Amino acid sequence: MQNGTFKPMYKWPDSKLIRADMRHYKHRMGYSFDIKKPRTFTEKIQWYKFFYDNPLCPYIVDKVTFKNYIEEKLGPGYTIPVYAVWDNLQNLETQWLTGVLPKEFCLKANLQSNGRCIKIIHDKDAVDFEALKQEVASWFEIENTLVNSADRHFYDSTPKVFAEAYMSNFEGQLYDYKFFCFGGEPFCMYTAIDQFEDGVNTDAYPIMFYDLDWKKMDVKYGHHPNNAEVPKPKHYEEMMEVAKELSSGFPFVRVDFFDTDEKLYMAELTFNPGGGFTPYYPKSFNEKMGEMFVLP
Repeated sequence: MQNGTFKPMYKWPDSKLIRADMRHYKHRMGYSFDIKKPRTFTEKIQWYKFFYDNPLCPYIVDKVTFKNYIEEKLGPGYTIPVYAVWDNLQNLETQWLTGVLPKEFCLKANLQSNGRCIKIIHDKDAVDFEALKQEVASWFEIENTLVNSADRHFYDSTPKVFAEAYMSNFEGQLYDYKFFCFGGEPFCMYTAIDQFEDGVNTDAYPIMFYDLDWKKMDVKYGHHPNNAEVPKPKHYEEMMEVAKELSSGFPFVRVDFFDTDEKLYMAELTFNPGGGFTPYYPKSFNEKMGEMFVLP
């Protein structure tokens, strides 16, 4: 409930924001640490959120401007095409009713993660637009986006909604591939399968870690099971080269892909996976990645 003294997180003073983040870290991870002397990967992610000041970050974490960034870096064809972008509900409604959009597409928010704020539209004409408007209206509210979080990389972003081409082989998101890269060098990757059930994030989907030779690693991420086997992606070597290029110049970034029989697509670049609030098992894996994560 808001009152006269309420301020959303992104308007908090730095000291208050850091204290809240550190309390949450202790609650999730079971211990405290000095944010000025982080050691493990998840600890350094907390430092990264507050003190890594790279002007490219806001441009990259926005799912709309991210596509422009990828085209600048790699050329056209590496991201899923966009039909329209809106910064308010009225403009969305106008274009919806004037036939600008195709029959089938995906509706997404630009400042969310982990499968939130995504609607797959198979038949635009069959959609109850009044009901859709009520849901999508909240996507434009800063308090419902990652701007209102402890991740300062989102603070200069503006909430938008965009319509993206529907890719039938992405709907189930059977496989996506996420490369952990340090200073331009991939270290390992994980793949998530069966992330969505009837379009809803299950939050208990399997996650399997692999080394760069595609050997499965005995690593678990939080409560996610690691009891599946995933085939090596068809465009694995190209993924490796692209991951190196896109991660160059960043102390850490996770480079995420989708793969199809025809080609690979960029999903996103992630600077603070899970907000650094999810444990890795064994703990030595978190420590190993912490050693590789050289803060500026």
